[in-house]
Amino acid sequence: MDKMKHLFSKYIHSVCSPGEFREITEWLSDRGHEEAVGKVMEETWLEQSREEERGEAVEQGPRQGEVWAKVRLEINRKTTARVKRQLTFFRWGFAAAATLAVALVTAHFLFREVPVQHREMVQTQSVTVPHGARTSFLMPDGSMVWLNSGSTLTYASDFNQKNRNLELEGEAYFEVVKGEYPFMIHTALGKVEVTGTCLNVKSCPQENRFETTVERGSVNVHCDQLKEICRLEPGQQIRLSDGKWELLKVETDLFTSWKDGKIIFRKEYLPEVARRLERWYNVKIELDKDPRLNKIHYTGTLEMESFSEVLELLKITASINYSYNDKTRVIRITHR
Repeated sequence: MDKMKHLFSKYIHSVCSPGEFREITEWLSDRGHEEAVGKVMEETWLEQSREEERGEAVEQGPRQGEVWAKVRLEINRKTTARVKRQLTFFRWGFAAAATLAVALVTAHFLFREVPVQHREMVQTQSVTVPHGARTSFLMPDGSMVWLNSGSTLTYASDFNQKNRNLELEGEAYFEVVKGEYPFMIHTALGKVEVTGTCLNVKSCPQENRFETTVERGSVNVHCDQLKEICRLEPGQQIRLSDGKWELLKVETDLFTSWKDGKIIFRKEYLPEVARRLERWYNVKIELDKDPRLNKIHYTGTLEMESFSEVLELLKITASINYSYNDKTRVIRITHR
């Protein structure tokens, strides 16, 4: 019990190691430990309140039942996690990525939620998914979100039908429920205004790349670099690439299939293929400086293949070789 109390204290202060985080979240999610968890939580909150009372008047922390309900709610979100890929060819633990995705989703909800008397606090909540994993979850307004690997979604704790603002870095697919107020997706490169629709948004500031693809419904895209608001209808995409904005008619499956565990390539050149595989499988890929590699392109669909199988497919369909450095954990691709 003392060990779990120590781990829980580290947990709510965000100082757990990955192994400790996995151990404490598994213990918290086991209904057989509910009585013990309640005791640990009560003792932790009381100790925290005593410490804070020495400095300023702070009312006692959340009631045990309310905190327990919140812990249960957020930990149970892992039942919606959709992690459909694992790297089997190399020997490091990518299975931990799935656990880490759930851990990062859950962790932000429990750090020091002791309300100050006579003051309402609005907290920021974030969902972060590492490379090699994907997840999905329900927003408080009933909208559904799929978050791709290497992405972060941030929103206020009072997110609801009247306040539907969120921030995205990376890629996400949204099924937005209709409401009186618009659903606003803010990114570093543009803002997407949604009333009720299905769409994919990708924003990579470090690459100066932005995409919004509409599958159903319609959206408005706002950006300082655009002279006017761009309205997108089903099958349309607005894209920022190489500093240029383009409005295109596209096959939406090419940009939304990732949420169903697929990667679809349509004449995509090797550098872009390598970037997508790095995020999908949580690997590092380096291309040799041979200019012939930039002219190789691929068409096909990946679904449920291990990374070793993918590398063999790339090798069979083009004139390349690959090697793996066990020390640097880098895959290097060369022309043959």
